[in-house]
Amino acid sequence: MIPTDDKLNAMRMVCDPVVDEVIARYFASASKEDVGALMHTLFRQGVLPAAHPLVARYTAALDGWPEPPIGAAVARGQRLFELYGPEILLTLGSYAVPLAYAAANGVQVIHRARRLKDDPIRRLCDTAQMVINVMQVGELARGGIGWRSIRKVRLIHAVIRPINQEDQAGTLLTFSIGAIHGLRLMGAQISKDAADDYLSAWAAVGRLLGVEESLLPVDEIEGAELAKKIGARQHAATPEGQMLMRHLLDAVDSLFPFRGYAVSLSHFFLDTTVYGEKVAEILQLPKANWTRFLVGARARQKRFVLRLLQWVPGATRRRQFVARRFTQAMLLWKRPDAQAPFEVPPGLLERWRIRRRARALLPPVSSAVTAGDGGPQPPAATAGP
Repeated sequence: MIPTDDKLNAMRMVCDPVVDEVIARYFASASKEDVGALMHTLFRQGVLPAAHPLVARYTAALDGWPEPPIGAAVARGQRLFELYGPEILLTLGSYAVPLAYAAANGVQVIHRARRLKDDPIRRLCDTAQMVINVMQVGELARGGIGWRSIRKVRLIHAVIRPINQEDQAGTLLTFSIGAIHGLRLMGAQISKDAADDYLSAWAAVGRLLGVEESLLPVDEIEGAELAKKIGARQHAATPEGQMLMRHLLDAVDSLFPFRGYAVSLSHFFLDTTVYGEKVAEILQLPKANWTRFLVGARARQKRFVLRLLQWVPGATRRRQFVARRFTQAMLLWKRPDAQAPFEVPPGLLERWRIRRRARALLPPVSSAVTAGDGGPQPPAATAGP
């Protein structure tokens, strides 16, 4: 059932009741230097610093609550990511993040945090790694890498930029229903059952993040209705959202060989969205240049290739292998520094047979993703529509 406006208004006054008191007590006694050191650690270390007093109290608070069940639908949803990982990651920079910038209230918190303005490529890599981690089959169970990544995100949200329940629900929808819409625009044949499973996977993520159950849609229809409702409530033009969008376009453009491709790609996804039809206008997206013809041609090619998955025997299995290999390899090369706030799934590099040179880029102790050494880079444009 879709929450009413009164319910959503009330949820804007709630952030994370389970850990808010723990965070408040820490800030009441911690110095600015203590907080700064913790923030530096959170954004430079792959795992939570368990010995830190706040982390210990935070973990104890979460451990006092039962773990939500992880059903078979969640695993089926995660397998959809195995099949379409490159396309789903493409929607992050050209669909999901812009939708967050269009939210007039929520974007103020993002703007204050500044990381998306100061280093958008790194932030996109961080977000992509988190998505990869939580979409690993079986890894949302207690102790899994997806579970650990969510615990870290939840702490970062609570400390850096508290996010209210409606904004958290809206963000989850950009990753779930937004990704499904983006995949279909690219020609992927996603059934309603498969879409429902993918939303189930993200609902499991939402529960681990502390999102209230009433804000987690049970299927695609409910997810689309909630997305449209939140869009009508929250989407409006702001100077902050438009500025962040300009920075994002510059960053995404740097990943492609033709200037303006990022704008054309964003128009492809944003001219009509599950949140409404004015997102491009709200963000003052510039008019697309000649690269719109490249995006259109690539979209037609992508639709043909993705539809072959339904017709060619064995194509799905081969596609899963290529997709898994590409998604992590892309981050290994595109990350602009040698630090990452999330681990790489254990055994992933070996299991996906990413070549030895890429594996050598990882430090021997930490599991963090590192930057490439300036050698050949796989073109991010290969994932484009």
